[in-house]
Amino acid sequence: MERFRRFGIRIQVIPGASAQKLLEALNVLARGGRYRIYASKGVRHPSVSTLAASREWIEISLDVMAVVAADPEQLFTINKDLAKFLERSTLDRQNRLMVSGLKASLSSAGNHPHKLQNRKFIRRFVVQVFHLQATSIAPLGALALDLNQPEFGEEEGHSSLLDRRLEKIAVRTLYALNLQMGEVTINAGEDGRFTVEHVSPMPDFRGEERAEQAAKAVLNTVLELYQQSGAEKEQQTLLGMDPEFLLFNRATGKVIPASRYLELAGEAGCDSLRYRGERRFPLVELRPQPGGEPREVLVHLLRAFRLAYQSIDDKALQWQAGGMPQRGFPLGGHLHFSGIPLTFELLQALDNYLALPVAVLEDQRGSQRRPRYGFLGDFRLQRHGGFEYRTLPSFLVSPLVTKGVVAIAALIAGHEEHLKRRPLLDDRIYTAFYKGDQNQLREVLPELHADLSSLAAYSKYESYIAPFMEAACSGRTWDETTDIRKPWKLENHS
Repeated sequence: MERFRRFGIRIQVIPGASAQKLLEALNVLARGGRYRIYASKGVRHPSVSTLAASREWIEISLDVMAVVAADPEQLFTINKDLAKFLERSTLDRQNRLMVSGLKASLSSAGNHPHKLQNRKFIRRFVVQVFHLQATSIAPLGALALDLNQPEFGEEEGHSSLLDRRLEKIAVRTLYALNLQMGEVTINAGEDGRFTVEHVSPMPDFRGEERAEQAAKAVLNTVLELYQQSGAEKEQQTLLGMDPEFLLFNRATGKVIPASRYLELAGEAGCDSLRYRGERRFPLVELRPQPGGEPREVLVHLLRAFRLAYQSIDDKALQWQAGGMPQRGFPLGGHLHFSGIPLTFELLQALDNYLALPVAVLEDQRGSQRRPRYGFLGDFRLQRHGGFEYRTLPSFLVSPLVTKGVVAIAALIAGHEEHLKRRPLLDDRIYTAFYKGDQNQLREVLPELHADLSSLAAYSKYESYIAPFMEAACSGRTWDETTDIRKPWKLENHS
């Protein structure tokens, strides 16, 4: 027996002309299709107070046939904490952005970004975002830069470098403020630095083109989330990684370029880094084959380790991992996910249940890589599909840490809808993460561990996760000067 199942998105909005334009554009695009559009009455009435906006919504659903046992309704809520954002002072918003490494000088123009147009800057842009992607990037002011100028490297069919940087800053800004939809005004200075000037949770959709672009993004997101959710097809979730480490000569006190021993490509290769303005290839990067289960991923990682060991013939060199074992050389431990949709909620779960515990375990020297590197919610879409989570430092410091990271990542990827705790929304915890205040962060670990252990699948990964969380709660931290060959039991380590 089958029945209709609702799958869709509910968008909390500020009532007014922009909400009405978005609603109209959605109705036009959805006409005759599989989508159904609903709206609360307040969407059409600008007189509704701003702080009542959390009760006004537009809902886009896809009615599909499903077996009776299926969840009859699955809705992703966009800007569900809109009222909390509106209650924040401009200073609070600005401080949160600056803690996360964004340059911000927020305007007091309230919810009227068009008032900023008369201010004179060389390059100023308004970026509209819906669920981790820009829907519109437009210049402001008489002296605004032409985005099509070839000096910014735009290629046919590809966005320009400037576009990509503006999109990344806007998405990062909204993510830091817990908004999935919004509009960000950015000043692109002559010095190459970008300043966030204004943030609105309700983009200005009064232009027909912007409303249509946003509506297309909304409908595409509904369809993509549905297709990737397993509602139409079963697809195995795969987990991969590309963690880095350094080769360090203790006798000279210098980092030895990985490019002396390794090619750019391969399971054990080298990666680039800008050091003192020059592009170099000092980092060893392991790129093991992905796997469906943590144990499989770790077996592949050991193979990549051994390939690196065979290629690096100077056994006197130390292998160092972590966040920043040597000054000026930040290391990353990027995780790759495929077969699972990238959502705002998944990023938040990874930040809170994985990045936060890792930050409690890391060597204090490693916290220096933040916020330029390792900021919360850092991701990159992959051309082959899936995405890369880029917040973590190199977790190769020991098998205990690596096993814990891989197992928690696998658990989150399959059950993020049950992991609702968000301590990083608290400004105290958020600041502690960026400042490396491990005592403050450690206070929330028991609750996070309790949530993980309450999942039915936890028992599969308990032997990996429990020692990791026990170490984090105990106050122990890793030592980034340690040669990682010893804990990984690579032969003839020095």
